This record gives sequence, structure tokens and C-alpha cells, in this order.
Amino acid sequence: MPDVKNFENRLAQLNAWWGKITLIGKINSHNVAATILDDMNRTQNKFGELQQKLTHNLLYENVQKLVLDNASKAQVAIDLLIRNLFERTADVGFLATDSDIRVFLAERQPSQQQIDFIETRLQEYVKKYSVYDEIMVFDTQGQLKAHLDKSSPVTFSDDPLLAQTLSSTDDYVETFRYTDLQPNRRHSLIYSCKITETDQKTSKPLGVLCLCFRFDDELQGIFFNLLNREDNGILTILSTDGQVIASSDEQRVPLKAKFSANTPLRINSYQAKDYITNTRQTSGYQGFFGLGWYGQMMTPLDQAFSGGHTASQRSDFAGIMEQASSFPQELRNIRKASADINADLGLLVLNGQIASARKNAAEFMPVLEAIKQIGSDIANIFTASVNRLQEVTVMSSHLNNAGFLAALAVDIMDRNLYERANDCRWWALTSAFRENLARPALSPADKRQISEILQYINALYTVYTNLYVYNAHGEILAVSDSKQTQWVGTAVDAASGALAALQNSDSQKYSVSPFVNTHLYQNRHTYIYNAAITDLTDPNKVLGGIGIVFDSEPQFSAMLLETLPRDENGQLLEHCFAVYTDRNKTIIAVANRPDLKVGDALILDDRFFSLPNGQHSSDIIQYGEQNYVLGMAASKGYREYKTADGYQNDVLALVFIPF
Repeated sequence: MPDVKNFENRLAQLNAWWGKITLIGKINSHNVAATILDDMNRTQNKFGELQQKLTHNLLYENVQKLVLDNASKAQVAIDLLIRNLFERTADVGFLATDSDIRVFLAERQPSQQQIDFIETRLQEYVKKYSVYDEIMVFDTQGQLKAHLDKSSPVTFSDDPLLAQTLSSTDDYVETFRYTDLQPNRRHSLIYSCKITETDQKTSKPLGVLCLCFRFDDELQGIFFNLLNREDNGILTILSTDGQVIASSDEQRVPLKAKFSANTPLRINSYQAKDYITNTRQTSGYQGFFGLGWYGQMMTPLDQAFSGGHTASQRSDFAGIMEQASSFPQELRNIRKASADINADLGLLVLNGQIASARKNAAEFMPVLEAIKQIGSDIANIFTASVNRLQEVTVMSSHLNNAGFLAALAVDIMDRNLYERANDCRWWALTSAFRENLARPALSPADKRQISEILQYINALYTVYTNLYVYNAHGEILAVSDSKQTQWVGTAVDAASGALAALQNSDSQKYSVSPFVNTHLYQNRHTYIYNAAITDLTDPNKVLGGIGIVFDSEPQFSAMLLETLPRDENGQLLEHCFAVYTDRNKTIIAVANRPDLKVGDALILDDRFFSLPNGQHSSDIIQYGEQNYVLGMAASKGYREYKTADGYQNDVLALVFIPF
């Protein structure tokens, strides 16, 4: 730790000089009472005791900062992955009930045309849910009936996961290991589900659906976002038995390396190198914990504290930190004790000067002045060290944490809304919707069928308050929510995003309403995602569309609440809050601040809303009557969502942590 070494070296030099000057005083000043020099020695010893306390605190705060930073990265790495995988469990269960796949598997010998149709449909799925690199449809005998990866040699498999899935009563089976389903991969993460004739679990099995997750690709994205360029650490994901299954640096920590996963914090040796290691269990997501994996952050001990800290340019941090309850009381005490000892030394020097004058010991005066100066220098070093600890270690820890939490909040939002864009486009391809809307006129039975499908989907995907289908004229034909049937027969709102969907037959395109209040969400603010429903025989012909109403109020608030800091008892830090806004300062969501309302403006300086996409930052501000560490981050999208799909909607996350 350069700061600690510098502190100790400077004090050692001054202490050595003090000792030499005291010795000179003893040799040359016999006329002065020895008690004065003894008192000065005791003062020097007090400084020495204080030095040990400050050294301990410097070490503690530097280690604490590293440990907290590393623990956050390990925790976020595993929790982001688990959130993503939770969505996959819903995907496989829903796709396994797809009527087209059921019809296909019911054929004893499907034609090439039927195979092409199913594989085209699966390709459409992966174009939207781009987290998969392969989808496989097996019959009950292990014969591969349809899939996407044409480079794969697989035509048959007797991998145990197929038999396990067929015999399972669970909604899905999650498998991570090497498998002959993907023989060219070193490992695969596969979500499999039994395909049955009907939605009844006891109905006749037709086969098995396997969704192959892009595991390595996803983890490299998570690692890249969490590690800075100057970061010396290595992020890994560990299996339940402590084996590395993903690594940010496979040269230093390869796959299959083994660690103890049961110790949250330790110093361990790996390949003759010592590491400070943080290991974190997942917090889970909506009761889903995956396969019991861990996130782990390892920092080489010899590089852990070598990075140069940059002192803040803010000159008022010291004053702010003095008011901060989070600034360690012991450091305040050390700074005060240093000043008190130096004041006592000043009195001793004054007494010595008076005694020297009485005894005509002029030769002792320079000794006293030199000791006084050394005492002043020592006190200044203590003050400077505490101030630097404030600004560089404690303060930067708060600032880094706030920026990190804001970046996490906006990343969670992007990842969540990526799924919403996928959902609307995939559901628009439902064959029953396309067939019914192609009819010259819809019968009550047709509309009832559409409504029943919407209800089934909405029961599985509860992040929506309503799903509705409309025709090419914008007339709502069916809804999923039985309490909102009054909208059936009415025209879609111009602000719902439907009109843009009706003008684009591309199955990859979607439209989103602006974030405004709408009668489709009980006159509250939300996003409505739309996609065109096209003709099965002529995909360029738009027959209508689907609108899905996101339940933004609880969903966005929950995302923000998850990222707010908590104390050791898991309780939110008092008075902290978080906000999503657009670049015009309009509040999209708020957590833990009842006086701020969705749709209102967040009154903050303009500069906080001009942050470039994908960037995060932090600052100290006063909001109301309170000082806050403000973390802010601007959205950048996730995979192709808001990066390559033409949709632009910048969102900022702002996290307020009080002092």
C-alpha cells in the first residue's frame, strides 16, 4: 500500500531526527531540567502510539474498500446471470407448448417441407431470443427431428438428460456439462422440457425440446461490463463443488480449476500466487437459484493496492466528510488526538524556553524550536493522512459504489426490456393469430380463441397487466384481462405504438409507446410493446398487431429497490432512494422516495442528464436539505436491444445515498 508506506517512512524520518535532536540537547544543555526532555520523550511516545492506530486504520480502510468492491462484483456477476437464466426457464416451458411443434412431432414421418417450416420458426425464435445458439426437437426415442445448427453432426442422442426430461414432472430440466447434443462444445447449458399432446402434464409425451444457452458469450459480456481496464482481478463463476466453469482470464485461472466455495472472504494461494478472494452465493431471483453456482472475484495480493488513487478535485470533500456519519469515528479521534498532542508539545516547548531563559541556557533554544517544528510536521502528516484517507479511500469507495449501483440499475432495466421486445415479436408469430386475422371476418369463436391464447400467455408472463390483439384498422379484437374487455371493439390509442407496428411487416421489428399515461394501464405511465401480425402465406402482408402492456410501476420500482444499498441487517440505508428518468428529467420510476412522482420532473442540474450512453459517474450533491453521494448511469442496451434494432430510448438511473 503506497500510501501507508509513505506515511510510515515520513514519520520514521521525523522520529529519527527528533531522537538525534533530543540527544544533542542532553549532551549540550546540562543547565536545563531533565524533566523537560523526559516530558518531550513521553510526547514522542504518544505520537508513536497514535501512529500505530493510524497505520491500522489506513490498512483497514484500504482492505475494506477492496473487499467491498470485489464482493459487489462477485455478487452482481452471479445475480445477473441468475436473473437471465430465470427468463430461460419460462422460455422453454412456453415454447414446449407451441402448437406448431406439437403438430410437427405428431407426424410419424414429417415431410421436408414440414421440417423446413419448423426450423424456420425456430430460427425466428432465436433471431429474437438471441441468448440461444441452438434449439433441438427430439422425439421420445432420441431421434433429432429438427434443429438450427447445421454444422452439428447430431442426428440421435441417448444423453441421460432426454430420459430425465421425459420422466420428470418438473416444468423444466436444467443441465450444465459436456453433452453429445453439442459435441463440439466444451460444455453446454441446456434447458429442456417435455413436449406433450396437450397442456395436461399427464398427456402423451411427443418428445423433448432443448434450448441451448450461449453461456460463454453471456459470461464474457458480464465480465467485460464489471471489470475496468485497470482491474487486476479475475472474475469467475464456480459450480457447487467449487470448480471454475467461467473465467474472465482463462490464462491465469482456467476452467476446471478448483476452489473452496464455502468461504466468503479469504487469502488463498493458486499457482504459487496469493489472492484476496471474495466468493458470493446468488441472492436468487423470484425463488429461482439455478444450479447453486457462485460468483468469485480474485485479486492478486501483490497488485491489490498498487493502483494509484486519484484524489478528488473537489475541495469541499473534507468539510462534507466531517458531517458524514459514515466516516469512521476512530479517524476523527486520531486527528483530534494528534492536534491535542501537538498543542501539549507547544506548551512543553514554551515551558522549556522559559526555563532556558532563567538558566541562561541559550544553547537549548534551537533544540526546542527544532522539536516544536518536528511536532508540527508530525501533526501535519497525521492530518494529511486522515484527509487523504477521507478523499481517496473512504470517499472514493462511496463514489465508486454509487456509480456502480446506478450502472447495475440501468443494466437490469435494459436486460428486462430486451425480453419484452422479444416477447411481443414472438407472440405475434402465433399461428392461430395469423390464421384468424386472415379470415374476412372473425366469428365470436375466433375471437374467443385469440382471447384464450392471450390469457394463457399472460398467466405465464405476469410482468404484463394486459395483452391485446388488434386488426389492420387498429380495432382491438381480444384482450387477456377479463376486467378490461371494455376496450374490445375500440380503436388503439395513437400513443400506444400500434400504428408504427401496422406499417412494418418485418418480423424483427417492434414499436414501443412513449412513456406516457394510458387508459390501457389505468391512466398510469408505462411502455406498451407492439409487433405486427402478418399473413402466414404472405409474410409481407400486415393483418394486425399485438400490444403488450408492461406493468411498469411495480417492476421498475423493484429493479431500483434491488440496487439500493443496505445495512448489515439487510435493511435499506435510511433516506437512500433511486430514480429512473429520461434525458428530459422526466421520472420513469422511483424507489423509497414517496414525494417524487412518476411523470414529474427531477429537479437536478442539466449536466447529470447528459451522460454518454454506457457511461456511469458519481458526485457529491445537496438535494433538499441533505448531502448525497449521487451515482448516475446512462443506458446502453443489451445485446441487439437498443444497440442494433433501431429503437432509441435513453434512460438514466440515479442512486442517492445520504451522508
